[in-house]
Amino acid sequence: MNSNLLSRLAFNGLKNNKKTILPYVLVSSITVMVFHILMSLIYSRFLVSNGHPMFYGADYIVLFLHFGSIAVAIFSVIFLMYGNRFVQKSGKKEIGLYGVLGLSKKNVSRILLIQSSVQALSSMAFGILASVFVNKLVVLFLYKLVHQPVVKGMEFSLKATIITVIFFGFIFISLFVFNLLEVRLGNPIDLLKSENLGEKEPKTKWALLVIGVVTLFAGYYIAVNIENTFSAISSLFTAIVLVTIGTYALFIAGTIFVLKMLKKNKKYYYQTRHFISLSNLIFRMKHNAAGLASICILSTAVILLMVCSSSLVMLGEQNINSMFRRDIVTWCKNDGSHTAESLEETLDEALLAGNVEGTEKIVRLYHEDLCFAGGEGLTPLTRMTADFSQMRVVYMITAEQYNAYTGENISLGECEILRYSSADKVKNGTLSLFGKNYQVKEKIGNGCLVETFDPSMGLFAKEIIVVSDENEIASLIEAKNICLNGEKALLDGYDGCYLGFNVPKDADQSNVDIVRNELSSKLGNAEISYKAEEKKVFYSIYGGTFFVGIFLAALFLIATVMIIFYKQMSEGIEDKKRFEILSNAGLSDKEAKGVIRNQVMIMFFLPAICAIIHIIFASRILRLFLAMILYVDTFTFNLAIAIVSLVFLGAYALVYLITSRQYYEIVYGK
Repeated sequence: MNSNLLSRLAFNGLKNNKKTILPYVLVSSITVMVFHILMSLIYSRFLVSNGHPMFYGADYIVLFLHFGSIAVAIFSVIFLMYGNRFVQKSGKKEIGLYGVLGLSKKNVSRILLIQSSVQALSSMAFGILASVFVNKLVVLFLYKLVHQPVVKGMEFSLKATIITVIFFGFIFISLFVFNLLEVRLGNPIDLLKSENLGEKEPKTKWALLVIGVVTLFAGYYIAVNIENTFSAISSLFTAIVLVTIGTYALFIAGTIFVLKMLKKNKKYYYQTRHFISLSNLIFRMKHNAAGLASICILSTAVILLMVCSSSLVMLGEQNINSMFRRDIVTWCKNDGSHTAESLEETLDEALLAGNVEGTEKIVRLYHEDLCFAGGEGLTPLTRMTADFSQMRVVYMITAEQYNAYTGENISLGECEILRYSSADKVKNGTLSLFGKNYQVKEKIGNGCLVETFDPSMGLFAKEIIVVSDENEIASLIEAKNICLNGEKALLDGYDGCYLGFNVPKDADQSNVDIVRNELSSKLGNAEISYKAEEKKVFYSIYGGTFFVGIFLAALFLIATVMIIFYKQMSEGIEDKKRFEILSNAGLSDKEAKGVIRNQVMIMFFLPAICAIIHIIFASRILRLFLAMILYVDTFTFNLAIAIVSLVFLGAYALVYLITSRQYYEIVYGK
């Protein structure tokens, strides 16, 4: 057949199906743009040039971007496959018509090749072109996040473009081959009738319903009963898998069960709006339910990513202040040569050498150990008891030290202690420590002491134990060795020192460096951190994490909107003839709008409401998971959840308004 005629037929097909093809090309272009931007940043000279980071932490950001690009690549395949499915569904009738009219499958394949090429080339061209212009804004945004000065100039990464073209070219070629096989193996009559093929009313799947209830509540139970950060890490994936399975199972089986219960309620069912909506939803629920579950899971992912990202921003400064209570903090082991007085003298000498005025100086001496928290209290941590979820970092100090650090005046008997625990509620009673029983006199509540030893972040829970004197600490060390009975502890306890002080804001950096060098030389194997430098590292690492989180959230949001849009389009196309029949039977436009609104609202807001419920149950495990890398203030974290959820629901409602109108236009053609 003439190539010009085939081209005209191909372009006419694109024109006739523009309502489904244009959104597909738009979503594909955005997906290409997101991937190309990530790849451009990975190879950007603004981050790493000739193997050298352009600023501190830039190499970490590139690492996060690599992980982000893998996630984007995986979901790009899923999104494009989903979109292609709807595009091909709307074009099957036309392709079947070509076969009935006498076109050979070879010619139909050539038409399909032209259409697929136009869609693929348009998507990649628009996506890469948009990426070139948006990339500069993204770089400026990233530099703002990591507190770096503005960069000048633009760049075009040829390597990123080649990778993008190869990757998406492979996806589009694979989709074309899949579509081609469907045409080659299909019967033209079947393709022509494909839009009219119906589905039987699904039966209630009781086994799937039970599985859904069990897995969902098991996931919820795990999420709300997590006790510490380490448990959150090990249980998070399990909870996600269980909730995902439960969501799909309950949407597929549970919605059918609920709709059939509503159908049995004659008072409710025989209202015009409910009668038509329920009939349509029940008739196609198997297909709809899977889509609704996908929307719910994607919505949950969007909210989770946005909550984590916004928490990084909202808690950023608070985290720096939590990790570093002073401008310069020093940790070192004490071999017995350091006393509080000698450490203060060492600190004063270092400040004098650097000509720096130190303020708010604190010195702490303590004994640190790792313990296992079990039914028998705190016991030595060995390979046999290495349950990391029950690991405790224990700081021991004497009553004399406690009084010096806090300004209080307490006295303790030989078998009396004060206790603080970040994991357990401290009650007056007894505590077994290395086999020795102690009476807990009261809970430690002094904020200054707790903040010094427990910045409320990290993998393991913290314990502060105040004993009567140094002899009691020595007695506990001996008791630990008796408990071990020759077995090797995972970590030996040690005496430690903590020093902290503030420096003037206008202090010369070279003078501060002299102070740090003096401390390092005098204290030996010391770990010295400077708040100003750590702040740069924090904003580089967490800024990069926030940046990737925003990108992934945006991609999931695009996918959510795309699934909603195509679902409404397909529902509208299938419902058009039904509503024509009902209109001829006397259904008014007002009643039709009511029916449409009722059906669309169910399909829209059920996934959103379920996503919010998922987030509420996930809040505890998510907060504990974030506590591994962040100081998480509960109020601020819950505020982030509330704000993100409201913003998401607002965006969700906007999509509802747009697609509801589109659905009505398809059904009534106006």
